[in-house]
Amino acid sequence: MHRVDEAGRLHAALSAVSERLAGVLDDSRFERRDGYALTVMPPFPLPSFNGVWAETDAAAPELEHAQRQIEELGLPFGVTVRAGRTPAAEEAARALGLTEELRMPGMVLTPDELLAPSPDEVQVVRVETADGLAQALAVAAAGFEIPADLLAAVYMVEVSELSGLEYYLAQVDGRDVSTAVGFTIDRTVGIFNVGTPPEHRGRGYGASVTASAVADGFAAGADLAWLQSSSMGESVYRRLGFREVETYVLFYRPA
Repeated sequence: MHRVDEAGRLHAALSAVSERLAGVLDDSRFERRDGYALTVMPPFPLPSFNGVWAETDAAAPELEHAQRQIEELGLPFGVTVRAGRTPAAEEAARALGLTEELRMPGMVLTPDELLAPSPDEVQVVRVETADGLAQALAVAAAGFEIPADLLAAVYMVEVSELSGLEYYLAQVDGRDVSTAVGFTIDRTVGIFNVGTPPEHRGRGYGASVTASAVADGFAAGADLAWLQSSSMGESVYRRLGFREVETYVLFYRPA
């Protein structure tokens, strides 16, 4: 499989996940327009969830109008691009004052590339109840060191019922030490919200829960796993076998 195909599958699956998520979240929408997609997700007041995903440079002249639409809702506006593919959209984003840039590697692996060493003491369980969702939310918020309210919508029962969506907790001696979310869609499995609280980092727990989510996706018929990595998680994912095939860049306004 050529890398361009893997990058395309990653991007198509990421778009499909966002569209499914917007379909069950209050006041949210994912609209495919000429040269871009518009995302509006008030439950996530972050620029990565509210703004434009530029597909071609046809998006460039539309950014100002989209920015007004988003900011009139009281939401922060962001522009996400696939690095180097839409230079005019990148320049237009900077001209609108979106001068902060966040690099997000798009990484993939295939079933024969998965390396899954797991500390003996770790047990990874699949979340099946509302109480379990609350536990996973608490661990994720602690792992990202942000208020739980910013992630809460992902852990609502209505969202958890989306086909292909699974939640995981890594536990040691009955204590929750890490968490992840897997979404199997279009013969791929996307990995999200991998979070390990600071006191549990450096012991392989995040890698264990990620590998479990990936393996379950492959068992369910996926032949490609993918994710967008943070700078903190990138080395962990590389050790599992993930490799970068796309680079996303989020443009947003300085705080």
